[in-house]
Amino acid sequence: MARPAPKSLTRRAALFVVAICAAIVVLEGWREWVAYDAAVQKAELETQNLARSMRQHAEDTYEIADQAVSLVSYQIETTGIAPEALQQTEAFMLRTMQSAQRLRGIYVYDADGNWLVTTAENMPPGGNQAAYSYFRDHMTTPSDAPSFGAPIRAAGDDALVTTVSRRFDQPDGSFGGVVVAAIDTRYFADVYDSIDVGALGTISLYDSNGLLLSRKPYHPDLRDEDLGEGELFARPDLAQASGAYHYDSAVDGHRRIGGYDRGARYPIVSVVAVSHAEALASWGRGALQRGAITLGLTLGAALLGLRLVDQIRRRQRSETVLEQKESEFRLLAESASDLVERFDSDGTRTYISPALERLTGYRPEEMLGKNAFEVVNPQDRPAVEAAAERLRQGVTEQETVSFRLQHKDGREIWLETSLRIAAERSEKLSVVGVTRDVTERKRLELKLESLALRDGLTGIANRRAFDTALTREVARARRLSTPLSLLMIDADRFKRFNDDHGHLAGDACLKSIAAVVAMAARRPTDLAARYGGEELALLLPDTNIDAARAIAADLCRQVQALAIPHARNLPWRVATISIGIASIDPRDEDAVHDGSWLISTADLALYDAKGQGRNQSVAAPGKLRTTRLVG
Repeated sequence: MARPAPKSLTRRAALFVVAICAAIVVLEGWREWVAYDAAVQKAELETQNLARSMRQHAEDTYEIADQAVSLVSYQIETTGIAPEALQQTEAFMLRTMQSAQRLRGIYVYDADGNWLVTTAENMPPGGNQAAYSYFRDHMTTPSDAPSFGAPIRAAGDDALVTTVSRRFDQPDGSFGGVVVAAIDTRYFADVYDSIDVGALGTISLYDSNGLLLSRKPYHPDLRDEDLGEGELFARPDLAQASGAYHYDSAVDGHRRIGGYDRGARYPIVSVVAVSHAEALASWGRGALQRGAITLGLTLGAALLGLRLVDQIRRRQRSETVLEQKESEFRLLAESASDLVERFDSDGTRTYISPALERLTGYRPEEMLGKNAFEVVNPQDRPAVEAAAERLRQGVTEQETVSFRLQHKDGREIWLETSLRIAAERSEKLSVVGVTRDVTERKRLELKLESLALRDGLTGIANRRAFDTALTREVARARRLSTPLSLLMIDADRFKRFNDDHGHLAGDACLKSIAAVVAMAARRPTDLAARYGGEELALLLPDTNIDAARAIAADLCRQVQALAIPHARNLPWRVATISIGIASIDPRDEDAVHDGSWLISTADLALYDAKGQGRNQSVAAPGKLRTTRLVG
């Protein structure tokens, strides 16, 4: 009974999957928090920078007003307040207004707070000024420093104006009155309208006490209200010159990010605020997209992890079954007479049965873990590797191969192995091979094959072997551009020899001639063959026509030297041969590169040798195209 699969690996795999999913979520959450914080900081910095710019713009305006009242007060102190002098002062004030178009008007009041002269078409704001705090401060304080008044409503159009004022003195040094420059806060609103701070963004300008001077967008409910932009003027931690803060608007309830900047020279505070939702909209859209992707990745990882855990569980069960089958396999293999082996897909032996020592002389432990291809005879190894590759690729399920290897005692033996795919282990194919010794059978097959290619009478190659060799050598000559020569050899007047001496003597004569021809085939690629009857052939690769002529002439002399009696072969009265020679040279573009042409041309040359008197050789020209030779 198979033991239960261990659960520790499955549990570790499940925990690993959970850890991976948790890591993805945590890392993405941390990244989004960093991105959120960066988006908030960017909004804070942008609002602070814009608030600084708005503060500088407002201070420039206040500086113009301050310079204007300073010049006018100096003019009055110089010329006085007589009617003629006031006319000069009015002209001077009009010229000053031309270079200070941001101002609504310049007003001059006497020591009692009554209006003396102005550049405005309408009455000065507020009527008699004696009751206003700024006027009393100038009257009681001899300093000529400017005073910045709280915003008031102008007479006529009800516009909100803020003032900059200075006192002027009479010639005896006593209080003479006040010069006031009025700034229409709608000027600031016009500037703010040209600046984009989003649909819910605001730009506000306050005095140092938190009184609203101007605001974008304008809202009728904000008139004369001390908004303080939420906590800006109430929180101690926002008392620094500039900064940023988050607040919920008391006007519309929207959450905003505000940047503020307090004036250093003039008592003003500029505030630029953007909607929290609008400022983080881009981050929010990206976060949703990234969150969806992260969720998808996490779910995908979880599903893959669950599949992995399931595969591990299945694999553990399979390995348990395989272990049981492995033990059964070993029991059968070790009791079998044939050699049983198991290989990985690369040929490495993973199991060898004890029969190895009986077949090869090697003990199993000597060959275990080694590659099976290494001991195969190099001539047989390509066929064995090709069979293994077909198994790996799934082309076949079983292969049978025969190969040679060297026995431990040094002799060569033939083995036959049947290979079959057993199972997949560690992503590699497991192959089982059953091997038996077929040395005696192979020797018999090779002997029969040799006999099938040998002529039974002469012992040299037969016509079948000659045809195979001719095809092979013609192709080789074409491939390597080397010459190939053929000698067609025929015993002279051999029929008469048989008639005079009988067929047994004829066979002996033909065997003697064949032996001489066989001796001329000195190289491994040369082939002496019986072509048919008393006709023999000598195939000579890498041999040109001149070398073939020399070999043919020597053959004629050697056969004549055998001195085999042949009374009717005149004038020699011994057995002789005639030889026809043909050669092809692939380097000659006009030459014929064909085996049949080589045979037929050598035959024609042989007939020509006989026609010229026998016991000689004739070479056919390489470019012969006709079926006749002229001898």
